[in-house]
Order: sequence, then C-alpha cells, then structure tokens
Amino acid sequence: MSDPSLTPDGYDRIGPLHPYVAWGGVLLFDLLLVAAIVTVLLVAADWTEDLIWPGGPEWLPF
Repeated sequence: MSDPSLTPDGYDRIGPLHPYVAWGGVLLFDLLLVAAIVTVLLVAADWTEDLIWPGGPEWLPF
C-alpha cells in the first residue's frame, strides 16, 4: 500500500507541490542572492575607482 503523501518517485510532498518546484524556488532565490552580491561588489569597485581616478570612462552604466 502506497503512502498518498508521497510522489510517485518517492519524495515527500511540500504542501501541494512536488519537491522539484520547491527546489526550483530555492535555486532561483540563491541565484538572485548571488546576482545581488555581485552587483554590490561591482558598484563598490566602480565607486572606489571613481575615488582613486576621478573622471574618465565609467565601468558601469549606472
């Protein structure tokens, strides 16, 4: 007798969702977090470059 709370491939359901949906949400959150960290580092590098060498072309368009 199979457990109705399990998916056909044997994973526990996360609410009404298949675990792959929840894992995809976590992956998307992680990617957004990494993108935010990289953006902050780029802005800090551009700000530091402006302090050391004012003027000249900008590295970033913002």
